[in-house]
Order: sequence, then C-alpha cells, then structure tokens
Amino acid sequence: MTDRDITEASTVVVTGPTRGLGLETTRALVQLATGLDVLLVGRLSQAMEQISSEIAIAQSRPHIIACDFADLDSVRSASTEIAGLIDSGAVAPISSIVANAGLQTIDRNHVTKQGYELTFGVNVLAQQVLINELLDHFELDARIILVGSGTHRDDRKKGAVALPRWEGPASLCQPGVGDDAGESAAGQRAYATSKLCVNYLVHELDRRHGDKVVALVHDPGMMPGTGLARDMSAAKRLAWEKVMPRLNMPGSSTPQRSGRVLAEMALGLKFADARGGYVNIDVLGDPSPQSFNPEREAQLWEACSEMARSAS
Repeated sequence: MTDRDITEASTVVVTGPTRGLGLETTRALVQLATGLDVLLVGRLSQAMEQISSEIAIAQSRPHIIACDFADLDSVRSASTEIAGLIDSGAVAPISSIVANAGLQTIDRNHVTKQGYELTFGVNVLAQQVLINELLDHFELDARIILVGSGTHRDDRKKGAVALPRWEGPASLCQPGVGDDAGESAAGQRAYATSKLCVNYLVHELDRRHGDKVVALVHDPGMMPGTGLARDMSAAKRLAWEKVMPRLNMPGSSTPQRSGRVLAEMALGLKFADARGGYVNIDVLGDPSPQSFNPEREAQLWEACSEMARSAS
C-alpha cells in the first residue's frame, strides 16, 4: 500500500470531536488537508457547532452526526445516517475513522440506555457496533483507528488507575459486579480493561477484515488536563487538571501533540500500513503481552455483535 494523495476527496469520521484529543485531532486534520468531508459524530452541543465552523473556515466540509454512544439505538441511527450520505453520493466512502469517543466513571454502577455497564458500553461495545455497521462503506485500505491507553497494561505499576482484569464479555458488560462496584477502583479497573478490549477489537478486526482495512490502536499517552477526570473527586480533578500538566511526566503528551499524530495517521501520512499495529504517541510499538489472545478477541467480537442484535 502506498500513502494516498490527501488532495483527493476524503471522508474522515471523528467520534467525540468537541474536546481534548478529539478536538485537536479534528483541528489538525483540516490544517494538514483541505477539501475533506469531516463527519463529526457525537452529542449535539455548542462545542459541536464551534468545531463545525472551524472546519468550514479551513475549507473543508463538516457534517454533524448526532450520536449518544451510551445508547445503541443512537449508534445505529448515526451509522445509518453516515451510510446514507455515502450511498447518495453526498460524500465519498470513508477513508478513515478516528474512534476517539470514550469515558471513565467513578464506579461500576453506571449503565447505558440498554442496561450495560457504561464504560464497557461506550468504550468497547459502541465502537464495535459503529465500525461493524459501516464496514461496507469504507474505501479499500481505509484506516480504522481506535484510541487506546497505556492503562491496559497489566505489567505496569498500579499508579493512579487500577490494573485491568479480563472477566469475559458476559461479566464485563454487567454493572454492579464485585464487592467494590461502588468504589473508584472498580471504575478505574473498568476503564483499564476497556482499553485492553480495544486492543482485542483491533486484532480481531485485522483478522477478519485486514484485506480491506488497516486497523490500528493509537495510545496518545497520558494527557493531564483533559476531561478524563470530570467524574472524579474534587481533589483528583484538581491534581489532574492543574498540577500534573506542569510536571512533564514520562509517557505524557498533550492533546495538540498526540492529536496531530492521530490526524497524520488518519490521513495515511504515518503508519499507513501498520495493520493491527499499536502506536504509542508517535512510535510504532507493542501493547502488553496480555493484549494478544485470539480466543478472547473472537469471543469479544462475537459477544458485542450478539449484544447489538439483542438490543435491536
């Protein structure tokens, strides 16, 4: 595969484009290339209108697609709307999707509209459903980039986020599981495990459809100051938003730096043929050994597909 000419008509989908990494990725996309069709997928808001205006000023074309990733009906509706734009010829087939939307909760008791544990439902299930629904609307060798996190590693020190724990999708999708379900450690563990699942989704996507698309994980590094801590305690929010950004910690980055790399990946300017690869900020590397497990990968993909069917 050769890097595509980014002057060609390109359709880029960005989920969660209104703040942090998603916002800076979107800004970098239209700085690097003009004439893009940028599909902005997320909740309707003033921030969505603002980034839409920025895209238009930069001589690309914004398309706002309303989506609540905590509601599978909304995810399917968004995918149908995107498919309709492509089928009608309003935009070209998708050249890349940046699956950035995600969250971390303060416990394991929050739920999606369909009753699934919220972190799993948004960070894993909704991503698989959106991508699966759109598979027939990607151009050949389109890039599908899921945003990962170093928290998926079980060989790290615990630090500020609990270690991941694979429990199988039937358990991971359930809220209130475990004696500590109402505690912050359970919310942290759910987040870390969801990012382990992101690696599984990418590997299974590559296994099933690697002849048609290039699936990758982008770990943007630790980015203190972003909205990830919005549901944490006041003390932890203060440390995350005000103190840690000043410390220049190893493995840390900024939304601007990582967003530009993510935009370059989406446009095929970096790691264009790193199928099933893991990019750590701006270096092609390896996820944890636990991230490679064909049995779990297939199990997770099939479970997400079944949950989607059950919820329809």
